[in-house]
Amino acid sequence: MPVAPEQGFKATEIQLLSFARPHMRGFHFAWASFFCAFVCWFAFAPLMFFVKQDLSLNLSQVFTTNILSVAGTVMCRFAIGPLCDKIGPKICQFSLLSWIVVFTLLGMSVNSYWSLCVVRFFLGFGGAAFVVTQYWTTSLFANEIVGTANATTAGWGNLGGGVTQMLMVAVYAFMTQTCGLGQEDGWRLSFLVPAFITACVAATIITMADDSPRGDLSYLYREGVIARKTATQSARLGMLNLNSWLLGVQYACCFGVELHINNTVALYFATRNSFNIGPLDAGVIASLFGWMNLFARSSGGILSDLGNKMQGMRGRLMAQSFCLAVEGVLMIIFSRQGKISGAIPALVAFSYFVQATEGATFGIVPYICPEGLGGVCAVVGAWGNIGAVCWGMMFKFGYLGKFDKGYEAMGYIIIASAVFSVFMRIKGQNHMFGTLE
Repeated sequence: MPVAPEQGFKATEIQLLSFARPHMRGFHFAWASFFCAFVCWFAFAPLMFFVKQDLSLNLSQVFTTNILSVAGTVMCRFAIGPLCDKIGPKICQFSLLSWIVVFTLLGMSVNSYWSLCVVRFFLGFGGAAFVVTQYWTTSLFANEIVGTANATTAGWGNLGGGVTQMLMVAVYAFMTQTCGLGQEDGWRLSFLVPAFITACVAATIITMADDSPRGDLSYLYREGVIARKTATQSARLGMLNLNSWLLGVQYACCFGVELHINNTVALYFATRNSFNIGPLDAGVIASLFGWMNLFARSSGGILSDLGNKMQGMRGRLMAQSFCLAVEGVLMIIFSRQGKISGAIPALVAFSYFVQATEGATFGIVPYICPEGLGGVCAVVGAWGNIGAVCWGMMFKFGYLGKFDKGYEAMGYIIIASAVFSVFMRIKGQNHMFGTLE
């Protein structure tokens, strides 16, 4: 594996078919761990049609549980980034996966609106695995390809959103149709599958992975290879940088949008009369949104890296604004589709640019404050969930029963967020108007 010694022996290539230690093994564990966390995090969403019936919930209560599922991630993301600098990504990821396994299993026991709220809130902590994933790949891959590396691991991890829609529907169908269980027993026992898979991945990570190209952080700190960082120091450096917050708002308009769509689009397809489809088919169609992560987020990272080669940071910022603007336009188009034949291709096109924007975002993150990388990842990542909470609140109080109008309003807000790139000033980099700082 070619490496850059001047960058701490980070890899200068991505060899997807390799599982060699430490770079590519860390790469594959990074995306696989976030993938599992995502599956558990949103395991309730495709089954919510049945959960709503069995727990006698109304639509407003469903939205409250959706909001809590993403709200639980916010503070955890703020905390986990600096902790990566202190104890390393391997231990952080193992801890998060272990936590989410416990609450996925507890999901089988919910018997009221309030117990569902509690379980979904604590399940949301697992969403902080994204911050660890981005920290991990940034630590393993050189600046020239870090946009592509970050986008690919995050994209393949986010693919869990699409797989969740199909997996949970398929497991539910197996439980009810093959095993002969009733509706309620079917959805409850379905949570066993994602919990078991995630537990296996967590055990493998703690025994087979490395924090960095030169080994685990605990060893590097102990031997004096690198200066010890505190979580407080990392948090201060990242969180006091204005660029972290500007980029975070834009991330709320892409990853925040993805989380909101994952929570609502299956219900939207199942309940809109003009689409005329049932809840199982709605779940399968909704999964198309997440499946675009297989390549869409990577393409955003590649576009960002290409922009960097051509015009430096200005190229990355231009790629970011372009993807956001197109994402907003396509969301408006999706919201105006009244037939399923038009809604599906519009959803796929819109999904592509949502995830491409996410990839472009984390092509910028490593440059904002390298010495406070954990803090920067925490702020930007947390804003994705803050965005999802805001979108959920907007729908709960303004667009219940009017999902199409809510999606249209989101589109206009996303377009407006593209302007934030103009205000970013990153030390040592050029900006949108070309002047070096």
